[in-house]
Amino acid sequence: MDTLHEPLLVLDRDLRVRQVNPAFHQAFGTGGEDTTGRPLADLGEGHFDHPVLRDALETLLGEHEPFEQVEVEGMSEEEGRRVFQVNGRLLDANREAPERILLAINDITEQRTLEETLRQRARELARSNEDLEQFAYAASHDLQEPLRMVSSYLQLLERRYKEDLDETAQEFIGYAIDGAERMKALINGLLQYSRVGRKEGEFGEVGLGEVLDEILSDLERRIHELDATIEQGSLPQVYGNRDQLRRLLQNLVENALTYHGEEPPRVSVSGTQEEEGVHLVVRDDGPGIPPEGEEKIFQIFGQLDPHGTGQEGSGMGLALCRKIANRHDGQIWVESEPEEGCAFHVTLRLSPTTDA
Repeated sequence: MDTLHEPLLVLDRDLRVRQVNPAFHQAFGTGGEDTTGRPLADLGEGHFDHPVLRDALETLLGEHEPFEQVEVEGMSEEEGRRVFQVNGRLLDANREAPERILLAINDITEQRTLEETLRQRARELARSNEDLEQFAYAASHDLQEPLRMVSSYLQLLERRYKEDLDETAQEFIGYAIDGAERMKALINGLLQYSRVGRKEGEFGEVGLGEVLDEILSDLERRIHELDATIEQGSLPQVYGNRDQLRRLLQNLVENALTYHGEEPPRVSVSGTQEEEGVHLVVRDDGPGIPPEGEEKIFQIFGQLDPHGTGQEGSGMGLALCRKIANRHDGQIWVESEPEEGCAFHVTLRLSPTTDA
């Protein structure tokens, strides 16, 4: 016992101390005369006078069953709150009436304090995120009406006074209308982003093949206008919220149709079922993304047009995709080579109990 660094106690059947090791004296600032013969409940400023520990000791003496990781805590005048983890077993369990109990004591105060600090920070972060989402929702919702009024009056001004305005004035009004429309797209994007998580909706089995069919049907006119080719592989079922997963998949397909080169776009959508979950891939043959932009595009308003395609979006689509993937315990990332297109990867769960 004397060579071990862990505080150890030997008790008799009456739960009085018969032996302690130096590590115990060091941990609790005691000497031999302060501990030997004293009841366990009197040690450590009463830390061990705990009902859970008493029950464990009674069970140990009665049923000869050792116990582990029984937590007790108390207050110290000098050190404040202290938390201990106690393990106990009989030293002579082979005897019909065992006489000695060995207790090993670990001071886990620092560990528990750190855990509580982390939990508190997690709660604060969750509240902060919730506040930000509520603010984004309220702000974007309340901005819609005045923006709608600005846009309407600009269009009315253009129609009524078009003949009275010179070319420069008409050009300026056109810029203003275009800016209002872009602002409208940004606000709508913020609303969609803030709604994910505010109203989770039902989670269940979702057939991604059926979801993709609906998306391609809605985009049929645009696909025809672009003379685009969509290659649709077999898509498995996943566990999630159907509306959110449809938005994720639609954003990726629309993104592939928007950012394309001089040739008509070619897009492929495929999925495989893996041990960890489902792996989706949406590929395009567009201009690609430089390495420094592969993370930026998933940030709010993180759009970029490095190859001058002239295509503009709200900068919210891929940020929304990442938020949806995260809400489904999944991941999303992009692999790209400039001028060789992009492959957007998404992992999702197969079931509520399968981590992706």
